[in-house]
Amino acid sequence: MTSDQLLFVGQKAFIDKDGEILVLTDPQLGVDLPGGKIKEGELNLAEALKREVKEETGLEIEIGKPFTTWMIEFPLDHRNQGKVFLVGYECKYISGEITLSDEHTEHKWVNKENFQELPKEGHFKAVEKYFSLT
Repeated sequence: MTSDQLLFVGQKAFIDKDGEILVLTDPQLGVDLPGGKIKEGELNLAEALKREVKEETGLEIEIGKPFTTWMIEFPLDHRNQGKVFLVGYECKYISGEITLSDEHTEHKWVNKENFQELPKEGHFKAVEKYFSLT
């Protein structure tokens, strides 16, 4: 039996735009998705995810249903050190032009045919699961 452990809870947006989803590059983690940890006091999870997406990409989205969960442990030198339980949501692009925050260095829209070209690191397995269900 394992003991209880402290961990963070976060959300990630799988933003669909014309059959492609937005993937970001975190310089230390690798493959990332818009979203982040839920902040203390944020009780409206949809608004928290919309806030994170807007801060990181400048995009407006519509949030759909959650479809997957996973855990990730960030390395000691990463700004989000620790274990994070993540919930992935199917989302739709509404409007906006991509303007990346300083948390990410690149972005790419990927689809079922080309997502395998992404590095097999970071949140790659969650992206793989998304396309296995579509």
